[in-house]
Amino acid sequence: MSYPDHLHNHIGEISEKMGIDPSDITVVKMSSGSDERHRSLELIQGSWNKDQPWIIVDEEEQIYALTSFESIVKLIGLLTVTQSENFQHKLEKAIWQRLPIDFEDVWAVAMERIRTMARTQSDSTVVNIDLDWLISEIKKKYPNLFYHLDQIMGKKE
Repeated sequence: MSYPDHLHNHIGEISEKMGIDPSDITVVKMSSGSDERHRSLELIQGSWNKDQPWIIVDEEEQIYALTSFESIVKLIGLLTVTQSENFQHKLEKAIWQRLPIDFEDVWAVAMERIRTMARTQSDSTVVNIDLDWLISEIKKKYPNLFYHLDQIMGKKE
């Protein structure tokens, strides 16, 4: 192997995090070329024809990953779905913690408030909302959508 043990170990850790067997990973050494516009690539491990990402090690032992554009698009798609699911779970938790009478009604009000907030911000801004605060505000504005502990305990107001 023509790269140092510490790099070999680090590349092994990276490949395991990516779910790729370290022995199946393609490692390429990038060296200076004939001028500033050219670089030389040397296959250190693996194959040029692999579908997995390539690990590229430069002269300063910096490690880079090279993958297809299609793989990046798939990754971004998966991250978007995961982010959406995470948001929905957090909103659901915030609603259930406030003891809704009708979960769907509270969800609809919350989503409308979120859409309104998103429209007031520029397209390039990520909407960052404290969901606990939002549901608390909805509970104040629409108390009839929620149970109150005194109602549950059987106490009169």
